[in-house]
Amino acid sequence: MNSMADFRFQGEIPGSKSIFNRALIVKSYFPVLDLQGHSDCDDVVHMREGLKEIRERSRIDCGEGGTTFRFMALRASRMRGVHTLEATPRLLQRPQKGLLDLLSQLGVQTQIKNREMFVVSEGWKRPRTPLKVNTSESSQYASALILNCWLLDFDLEFELVGDKVSESYFQLTVQMLKELGMRMQVQGNKYLIPAGQRISKLEYRVESDLSSAFTMASAGALVGGAKLLNYPVKSSQPDGIFVEIFKQMNIETEMVEGALCVKPCAGLRAVNWDLYQSPDLFPVLAVLCSWANGSSKLYNAPHLAAKESNRIAKIADLFERLGISHEVLPDGMIIHGNPQQSLKKGITFDSDQDHRMVMAATLMKLKGHDITIENPEAINKSFPEFWDMIGIKA
Repeated sequence: MNSMADFRFQGEIPGSKSIFNRALIVKSYFPVLDLQGHSDCDDVVHMREGLKEIRERSRIDCGEGGTTFRFMALRASRMRGVHTLEATPRLLQRPQKGLLDLLSQLGVQTQIKNREMFVVSEGWKRPRTPLKVNTSESSQYASALILNCWLLDFDLEFELVGDKVSESYFQLTVQMLKELGMRMQVQGNKYLIPAGQRISKLEYRVESDLSSAFTMASAGALVGGAKLLNYPVKSSQPDGIFVEIFKQMNIETEMVEGALCVKPCAGLRAVNWDLYQSPDLFPVLAVLCSWANGSSKLYNAPHLAAKESNRIAKIADLFERLGISHEVLPDGMIIHGNPQQSLKKGITFDSDQDHRMVMAATLMKLKGHDITIENPEAINKSFPEFWDMIGIKA
């Protein structure tokens, strides 16, 4: 295991899984599109392989990925046939009502049973009235819909209704599709996608995953510094906001020849932060806050309870095992930071198959807590290169 003194990261973070899975849907309509960048994480692999299986009678393994499952359901429904989407029980237990409602409005029949969702489609039927897309559970339904609006033989209108949970991820989708040439008319929450949409470019570069970048940058801030090569400064990824959070926490960063350089920080400041648009930051940000001077409040993200795990409860579990003072909130947590934490020995922590719990617990190991992480392979969902980059074992 690296000591705290000799950890320092320098490298390029793999491509964003959020952007890759969106781009792969587009490529499925236009195989000529050249996607530049790389990602071997489980969610992207399942999407890449699953898209090859779409035919009149499809059986597609979506793994544990919410975007993979929801985007794939809409993609498969464009093709006439009976499609069986396999997923883990936990994924199917996450909110899916908005997905089923959306497919129903498009004339698609669905049924969820055990580990499968059955999609019976004649192709999308032209709606008589604008679609209502519920965004109070997730923004992924809206993204799944608009990603699959290429080559339609009718104009499609839809309206976003309900609270806009993680709206920033839908705007990421919209921005990407506009870059690729999709035309749309937008009035407030109402969208019109004209028929016959085609791409206007043949190449698209998938930038680094900023959720993963945040983890490595946080490791650098906590321990020995980090240099993230080819960092996308002008990114639409919601988690890119971490650079602003770093400023408030007294973590110095600078751009040098296209790289984001993060300096180790011995005097972390507490922070109050609204995570409504970037909930994926919560587990690692909570760890950062635990080493800060003062009490931090991370809030306005009740949807954390319906991620790969109940992330509020799991971070509370980790903190309880490490003796870190905290208060659980329905939408987040108050963390009473202590830069002089007494390092614990012989701790076991179950990641609950959640990749972001693996990241959070590993940063605590990097700071000197002796933790055995159960189910460390969960990291492969988003960041299989993590162990090589972080330099320690679970």
